[in-house]
Parts: sequence; structure tokens; C-alpha cells
Amino acid sequence: MILNRDLEKILNISISMSKEDDYSELLQSILEDGMDISNCDAGTLYILNDNKLEFFFMVTKSLNVREGGVGHKISLPPVDINSSSVAAMCARTKRIINVDDVYTDTKYNWEGPKKYDSLTGYHTQSVLVLPLLDREKSVLGVMQLINATSFNNVIPFSNDVERIIYSLSSLSGILLNNMRLYDDIKDLLHSFVSAMVKAIESRTPYNAFHTVNVAKICEEFANYLDEKKYYDIKPQDKEELYLAAMLHDVGKMIIPNEILNKATRLEGLLDNMLLRYDLIKSCTNNKYLKKEISDKDYKNEIEFIDKAKDFIVKVDKSSFLTDEDKEFIEVLKNKSYDTEFGKLLMLTDKEYENASIAKGTLTKDERKEIEKHVVYTSEILNEIKFGKKYQSVKEIASKHHEYLNGTGYPDHLNEKDLPLLVRIITIVDIYESLISTDRPYKKPMPNEKALAILKEMADEGKLDSKLVEEFTELRK
Repeated sequence: MILNRDLEKILNISISMSKEDDYSELLQSILEDGMDISNCDAGTLYILNDNKLEFFFMVTKSLNVREGGVGHKISLPPVDINSSSVAAMCARTKRIINVDDVYTDTKYNWEGPKKYDSLTGYHTQSVLVLPLLDREKSVLGVMQLINATSFNNVIPFSNDVERIIYSLSSLSGILLNNMRLYDDIKDLLHSFVSAMVKAIESRTPYNAFHTVNVAKICEEFANYLDEKKYYDIKPQDKEELYLAAMLHDVGKMIIPNEILNKATRLEGLLDNMLLRYDLIKSCTNNKYLKKEISDKDYKNEIEFIDKAKDFIVKVDKSSFLTDEDKEFIEVLKNKSYDTEFGKLLMLTDKEYENASIAKGTLTKDERKEIEKHVVYTSEILNEIKFGKKYQSVKEIASKHHEYLNGTGYPDHLNEKDLPLLVRIITIVDIYESLISTDRPYKKPMPNEKALAILKEMADEGKLDSKLVEEFTELRK
């Protein structure tokens, strides 16, 4: 009996449904198994999308035709569900259509198959068309089998075959429903991630494109490494890396704006400093008019105040401090004026701390706060249920400032704690920061210099030397 002979195929498909992540592969297998069970010559699987039946996979053995399936699209136009075609009729009525001979049947419109026959020399005879339904009996697609054969003769599709193929179509419906649900969940996750990125970038006018750029470069680098076959990077790894790159700075949402957006050393302080210097100058003028200071001392003080004012404006936006700058800052720190408004300092403790920043715009305490963003990233991502499929996203995102030699932060992890995808995002994050064009405190670094810095960091044991070498080859 055919039911006994092919029961194992159905059982195998059912088992595969619980193991296989690639539902497209399973759908293709179901059609081919259906053709094998029914011993038919041709088959087509349609998927319903926007009221149109799109060709997913089609096979005609006798013509050696095999189109569509996983990774391929069929160029044929989709079938409107409201058309008179048999596939559309099956989808609308949700009924099985089993016809012994399309050339003698008068119940359905066989114009399409007959036109195909006239163009190709094929002869369509017996046809079995089944709807693919979900649990709510909504149509997800259609399976169509053509020309059942026995001893090289075309025969009708038997009732036994119809029952088995119907069970296969039911499995196809479940698979398609799972695909839709998975796509919906995936779309939800990606839209959530995009919303988080917008929230991060809306908080700062600076490095607004950093997150997206890191994600794009990570994607590019992973594809490059995969093509080179140096590393086993699966599609799932690439997706996790991309999502992690999009989320790697989500912790910056918690960083205070005055730190996150600090464009210059003395941001928030400079205006008051300049007003105070003007007041000191005015008080010095008053002293001179009252003849409380000599001409020489007056001239020296006015020149010093003007110099200090010009200097502090320059230092505020300097990329780094020279030794001469540092010396003058010390002079200012120790300089004060007794005035009718009390003692006025050239530099308060807070102003001195900010003016003395050797490089960048952040004080030590501010930099420590910025560095906490990776901790905040980890805490935020802990609240998201990524599930098994995306279980590595949190690790990749929250470890992107760790170095192989243990000198990174926040946990000073080392080589054994940092898997491939973490090493990739670390390299890309550093590189993008160096070449970025929207940082207010620095000019974008030339590509060659940025790659040279990555090489130096690899030589110091911070970055993966092999990955840096491949990244340099990609980006040079």
C-alpha cells in the first residue's frame, strides 16, 4: 500500500520541522517529496502575498525544468487570487481540485496550462491542486502537482495519493505560518533595534551616524571573511553581529547629556570665565585710574589678562595640549586678583581640571562615566529576551571595549573571553571612531593612519593581529 510505503517520508518531514531552521528548504523538500510520493512529472508551490500567488518553486522533470527555491526567484509574474486560474480558484475556495484530464474537463479554466503546453510542447493531463492553510484556515499558498504516472503512462491522482498530498500540504501550511511568524518576530526585533538607534542618535548631534556605520562595516567585514573562508561565519553569526553593532552604544542613553555632548574642554564654563576675565580687567583699570598701581604693572597686568583670555579660548578647542600650554595653565591656576568684589581666580578648581585635559574634551571622571555605557548596555540588553537564536547579541554588544591583553574595560577580559564576533566589532568600532567626520573635538583621521593605529594596537596585544591584517586588506 502506498500509505505504508511513504509514511516514513511524512514522518521525516514532521521531524525535520522541529529541527530545521531554514523553512524554505523544508518547503522545497515537501514539494519534491509530494512529487515522489505521487510519482508525478511536475509540481509548483505558490506562496500567497498581497493577494497574489507568487511562484516559490517549480519542477518539470521531463523538460528538465527546475526554477526558484532557496536563494532563487522565478521570473514568472504572480497569479492574482481573483483571476480565473485553477490555482487562484483553489486559494479562494480553499478546496482540493483533482482533475483526471484538463482537456476534457469543463468545470475549471485551464487556459494557462494549455497555453504553456502550446509554447513548450508539454502535455498537461492530470492535475491535483491543494490549498495551504494555517490553523485559522487562512490561505497561505497553493501546491499544484501535474501528471501522475505509472509505467510511463499518465494516470489520475488516486484518492490515496490525494490524502497523503493533503497531509503534506497541511505540513506546508504549518511551515508557511511558522515562516510568517518568524518573519514578524524578526521584523519586530529589527524595528525595535532601529528605534533604539534613533533614540541614541537623537540625544547627540555628534557621531550621529556612528552606530549605523559600525553595523554596515561589521556586515561588510563579516562577508569578506566568509568569502575568504578564513573563518566559519554563518548567516546567523552575521545577523547577530549586525544587531549587536546596532545596539553596542545603547547604554549611552543613560549618560548625562552634558557629558555625552561635551564638544570642548570648557563647555559650560567658558562664558563665565570670559566674563570674569573682563571683570578682572575692569577692576585693574579702576585701580590704575585710582593710581593704586604703576604704569608698568598696569601694562603687564592688562597684557597678561588679554593673553589669558585668548589662550583659554584657544585651549578650549585644541585637540591636545602642548608642554607650553600646560605650563601656562599652571601659571593661571596660581594667579588671582583682589578686587572690590573679592578675590577673583583666573582658574577655579573645576576650570583647572577641564583646561588641563591633555587630549579630548572629557575629564577623568567624565571619561569614567562615558565608559560606563558598556555596563549600561549590558544592563539594558539583560531586559530583552533575545531567545536562543540571538543569544550572543548581548555578549558581542557589551564587550566591544575589551582588549585581548586585558587592558580594556569594564571587566578587563582577555583573549580567552573574547570570541570572534566580539573581536570584529572591537576593531570596527575603533576604526569608525578614528575616521568619523562628525566628532566636534577632532578632525577625521586619514584612512591610512587609522589602519596604522589598528596595527599598533594589534602589535601591543590589544587587537587580533590576523583580523586587523584582513581588515586592512579590505579597507585599504
